[in-house]
Amino acid sequence: MSPTHDPHLDTAQAPDGTAVAQSRIAKALADQPFFSSMPATMIRRLAAHAYNAEFAAGAYLFREGEAADRFFIVRTGTVRLDMEIAGRGRVEVEELSCDAALGWSWLFPPFQWHLGARAITSTKVIAFDAAVLRTVMAADPVIGYELMRRFAAVMFDRLQTTRRCLTESGAHLPFAAVAGPWAGKQTRAITLD
Repeated sequence: MSPTHDPHLDTAQAPDGTAVAQSRIAKALADQPFFSSMPATMIRRLAAHAYNAEFAAGAYLFREGEAADRFFIVRTGTVRLDMEIAGRGRVEVEELSCDAALGWSWLFPPFQWHLGARAITSTKVIAFDAAVLRTVMAADPVIGYELMRRFAAVMFDRLQTTRRCLTESGAHLPFAAVAGPWAGKQTRAITLD
């Protein structure tokens, strides 16, 4: 389900909106923990590629396996992350709420979501166009570094939470081979039980 644009959040001109809307988005971003201590010039540049959106309760922001074409900052509401486990169906991994950064799969090929994200309550987000941000990051290594540093912390936290969830649920999952020259060679299967 696609997000709806909320006129109360200055979304009428998303994502290439008016200067006023982008200024309001930049102010909202500056108040978010994910962007704390980021220089105002960087925040304004990123805000130019952001827009406000709303998801109704029950709507998916994205589904596991779909193209990862955006990332989100949750402003209000609750989002549940889940994943498909063979023989068990969808398993809840984590719930995120206000101020959470959501989505990092857009950073790495093949740019597909590794988890699903569904709004549990009506949820308002600031959304970013991932393809544009990858271009900005490549053109400006300082912005690229600042975003990667922040997303590394999000990824670490999300992976630790997923590990705890799977361990507590008693899931028996084989270690998945990781693609890419940096991953090394898989020598054995690892299970979580």
